[in-house]
Amino acid sequence: MLEKFTGEWNFQRAAHLLRRTTYGPRKHFIKEALDLGLDASIDKLLSTPEPTDLPIYIDFDQDPEAGIGETWVNKPIDSSIQGIFFSRGKTTWPWLYRNMHRDGFNIVNKLSMFWHNHFAISGDIGPNFNWNYISLLRDYSLGNFRELTKKITISKSMLVFLNGNENVAAEPNENYARELLELFTIGKGPLVAEGDYTNYTEKDIAAFAKALTGWSPWVSDTTEGRFRTWAHDKGEKQLSHRFDNQVIQNEEDQEYKTVVDIIFQKDEVAHYISRRLFTWFVNYDIDAEVEANIIAPMAQIILENDYEIKPAIKALLSSAYFYREDIIGCMIKNPLDYLMSLTNPVEVPFPEDIILNYEAWLWWHWDLDKMGFQIFKLPSVAGWPAYYQDPIFYRDWINSASLAIRKKMVDKFDFLYSNTDPTLQGFDFIKFIATLDNPTDVNALIQESCDILFPKALSPEYLDFFKHALLDGLPDFEWNVEYTAYLQDPTEEKRRAVENKLRDLFHTMYAIPEFQLS
Repeated sequence: MLEKFTGEWNFQRAAHLLRRTTYGPRKHFIKEALDLGLDASIDKLLSTPEPTDLPIYIDFDQDPEAGIGETWVNKPIDSSIQGIFFSRGKTTWPWLYRNMHRDGFNIVNKLSMFWHNHFAISGDIGPNFNWNYISLLRDYSLGNFRELTKKITISKSMLVFLNGNENVAAEPNENYARELLELFTIGKGPLVAEGDYTNYTEKDIAAFAKALTGWSPWVSDTTEGRFRTWAHDKGEKQLSHRFDNQVIQNEEDQEYKTVVDIIFQKDEVAHYISRRLFTWFVNYDIDAEVEANIIAPMAQIILENDYEIKPAIKALLSSAYFYREDIIGCMIKNPLDYLMSLTNPVEVPFPEDIILNYEAWLWWHWDLDKMGFQIFKLPSVAGWPAYYQDPIFYRDWINSASLAIRKKMVDKFDFLYSNTDPTLQGFDFIKFIATLDNPTDVNALIQESCDILFPKALSPEYLDFFKHALLDGLPDFEWNVEYTAYLQDPTEEKRRAVENKLRDLFHTMYAIPEFQLS
């Protein structure tokens, strides 16, 4: 049993919970979590999310199936129409960011990205296939891991990515079977002998590959692949001692389910996915203590619930370990988390008009792309290196190039605030501080802003540093005088003076290393 957190439930811990489970939590959601308490907050995070709208065309009018402002989802795609693939595909990105920006108090978007990283795909797979794939991940994000694995196995995107179409009886392709074992379900384990990886053998890869023959993504009328009996190996598939020497008989289009069921008979699958969840939500450092006190109890919960993931996630987020001081703020934000930590906490507005909204999010998509956070185009089948690459892990997100882009993102939000283009909107710090409890008091203003923006309390030296950025050495009361004067007589000149001071303050906050942490 995971030890449950019983300490003081405060603003910092409520914010920590939401930072790890949502994108850029806003102050009012943190306060709501504080008021709800730990258990009720987690119940809300794990509740069924509201249905989302569907991606729409924003600038493409050549598709007879849908016009601008209409959804192309579940509609056939005519490959002879120039630009149709890109026009459909590019709208899936802003659709995702738009949901993450608006999600508020639900874990489904963070979990969708977890599963995207876990069941990684990459390449020019196609917008319709990718839509079905991301929808599947959202639908099963808090569901049954075994059933999701079955669905992924015959999903069109995975069949394309890992050569399912080439996996035929006459010439089995082992790509998917290998990754199913090594990365998606049970993991290798230490090498015991040639071809024997503790949890499975090369013989098992070959046998499972044969059992998975016959599937093709090239069918237009279903969300799943099509089974071709002529391409399926109908012989017996003999497994090794790692899977108790079982023999898989011919089951035609149901055989893939048997493959997954056999793998999931092994308890190590529950341990493997527990480690992946721990790395995504908590920390990459899985030592003997974590293995015994966190991973093993999580795995037991998963097994007791027949691979339903929700109870294990609830236990993890409720655990004493999750709220340890060394865990809060130990994670470097990935590029998407970083972007949302700029937009959401200070309430950057995005256009209400849906087409302008999509165009605004596309503007930021290319920055994420440059920093290696490429949705639907992960760098490898193992996912983003930050979640598996020993010993650097999360530090993989930070280098001289990515830091420069992060700095430019802050500058662009400043530029966009003064831009007349309604598509592009930026920081409005005056509007943000009006939401604070006591914005006329310089010390209260800085402290509350830090509580919202940073995962851990900062030193008094940092607070003084921020105050100097705001007041440039002037006494504290000068802020009250200047800000109050603006509130009483909000002329353009007074607004600009207050705005410039706040810009200096928040730019200084965004520039310190601690802002990169979650």
